[in-house]
Amino acid sequence: MKAAVLTKIRKFILEDREIPKLKPGFALVRIRAVGICGSDVHYFTHGRIGNQVVKKPLVLGHEASGLVVGIGKGVKNVKVGDKVALEPAIFCEKCEFCKSGRENLCKQVKFFGTPPVDGTYQEYVLHPSKMLFKLPKNMSFEQGALLEPLTIGMYAVQLAELKRTDTIAILGSGPIGLSILKSALYQGVKKIFVTDYLAYRLKIAAKHKNVVVVNAGANPVKKIVALTKGRGVDAVFEAAGAPEAFAQSILIARTGGRVIWVGIPDGDDITINNHEARRKELVIKTVRRTKHQNEKAIHAVGKGMIEVRDMATHRFRLEEIAKAFRVVENYKDSVVKAIIEM
Repeated sequence: MKAAVLTKIRKFILEDREIPKLKPGFALVRIRAVGICGSDVHYFTHGRIGNQVVKKPLVLGHEASGLVVGIGKGVKNVKVGDKVALEPAIFCEKCEFCKSGRENLCKQVKFFGTPPVDGTYQEYVLHPSKMLFKLPKNMSFEQGALLEPLTIGMYAVQLAELKRTDTIAILGSGPIGLSILKSALYQGVKKIFVTDYLAYRLKIAAKHKNVVVVNAGANPVKKIVALTKGRGVDAVFEAAGAPEAFAQSILIARTGGRVIWVGIPDGDDITINNHEARRKELVIKTVRRTKHQNEKAIHAVGKGMIEVRDMATHRFRLEEIAKAFRVVENYKDSVVKAIIEM
């Protein structure tokens, strides 16, 4: 099989590898679609995310769907021929976090495309069957790959404990920002402000109901506070990973409001106005991947209650992966989400 291997910063090679052999409890999946995530781009451009450092050649990719082509002994939840989305994490199931239902915090987790674990930019993957989620027949492989960012948006919205009467702001309208937007609308939120520097992304956000878009370069704090008559919003989602957006999230939130940080900044540190956060008694939560949202996302997309296809703007073959990453890195050609098709 072919695998796209990151050998150094901004350098992929296509490598021939053996197709993994089946083993009990695992299924062999022929990968069909993989999204390019912002975290993949961090590894591509910097070789690291915080203290997670790429030290040897690595296959990236974790937003994946595919076709089951083989099952090991004891596998009962999927069969050959099933379309599936792949949960990218394998949890230890033994630590305090796994046992308490907070598997996303497992410190022994093995996560696709996170050093040293190879990801899904390869033609076949062997994965525990319990980490596979069957897709309905009417769902495409591309939609299956887009479920992973959607689950992050759903989890962020869950952490915010939104009510229908809440007013929210989403800072950044890339794939994660749009996933938060779609998830908030699914929860029934009626007033949403969305910011971004890129006009084409704001245009996509503006197509959704109950949305007011604000250019991030035009003092979004002042504008959103003014549009809420000085109150601020009930919940702010930082989804850009930009230092200024973290700072803005504190200023846009109302007194007693909630702030949810989802984005991944380039550096290790961010600066916020601590006095503003303290005086407002803000609740600040951070998002660590996702938790127990897979089936909910499949149901919402499969039943047409959430549309994700508008996020997939570009498609590339595995052989074009370096080109695809450069397009995403540089925001070329109005890209939102690029999909590697196999």
